[in-house]
Amino acid sequence: MILENYITCLNNSDFEGIASLFTEDCQFNDGGARTINVDDLVVEGREALKQAFQSVWENNKVRAEIVKVNANSMEYNVYLGDIKLECVGCATLKDGLISEYIVRPR
Repeated sequence: MILENYITCLNNSDFEGIASLFTEDCQFNDGGARTINVDDLVVEGREALKQAFQSVWENNKVRAEIVKVNANSMEYNVYLGDIKLECVGCATLKDGLISEYIVRPR
């Protein structure tokens, strides 16, 4: 359920909501845009995560759609404008929140 909530928050540009899904000291490593030669988005901490998402949204129209959800991972597509990124994300949970999230192309 937490991964579905993550996608809902992404699609609603809800940066507070995204941040609330993560632990205070979370680690986030998004390499989903490697296929278009974009550096990984790597941040530590809830506040830095929120700011990183705000920055991405300032420069891109972003939306996402779930392809498949597993226990602590999901396959999903992220659209940066007209560019489709096929991603897989894996979450480590702690006390019901995401403590680490890693995204790679699929």
